[in-house]
Amino acid sequence: MVLHQGMPDQVARMLLDDVADIGLATESLASHDELITLPCYEWQHVMVLPAQHPLAAVERPTLEQLAAVPLVLYHPTVTGRTRIDQAFARARLKPQVALEGIDSDVIMTYVRLGMGAGIVTELAAQGDALANGALVARPMGHLFGTNVTRVAFKRGAYLRHFVYAFAEQLSDRLSTALIQRAMTGDADGHDYDL
Repeated sequence: MVLHQGMPDQVARMLLDDVADIGLATESLASHDELITLPCYEWQHVMVLPAQHPLAAVERPTLEQLAAVPLVLYHPTVTGRTRIDQAFARARLKPQVALEGIDSDVIMTYVRLGMGAGIVTELAAQGDALANGALVARPMGHLFGTNVTRVAFKRGAYLRHFVYAFAEQLSDRLSTALIQRAMTGDADGHDYDL
């Protein structure tokens, strides 16, 4: 197995160009008619910040509180950033973006360096990422909602057994039967929900 990393549009392009058999992304995959997409898992953003940061004591920060501090965010094209931008726009607030990155490790490194409060996926803020107590995490689902990471396949592609096995490892929502139904099912649809 070879793992390629890229922005959502690059992931879609790898699938369409037969460079990859399976793609995963939160943004953009469902907008390509040539792809079959299935929901893989749901997640929310969390704010990570140094334990001594003034917002560390706030359990449910508001958008106004977030707009008042420098933020370290994902690049606008990845990892649910659209929801963050939309929430600030609806509230007519302009966030102070100190830095944008495409990787949660980069974001958390700059948070540790004191550049601002970071907003990352909840998966990135688990376990060892916070183990030493230098950073704390606060759920942000109340502000930014829930995101869905989708798995995608090129419409009409032949999928080998290991692709199905890998998909089933990604999520208990995915099964070989579901993927086969999606791949051979409704030719006009590309966005399947469970």
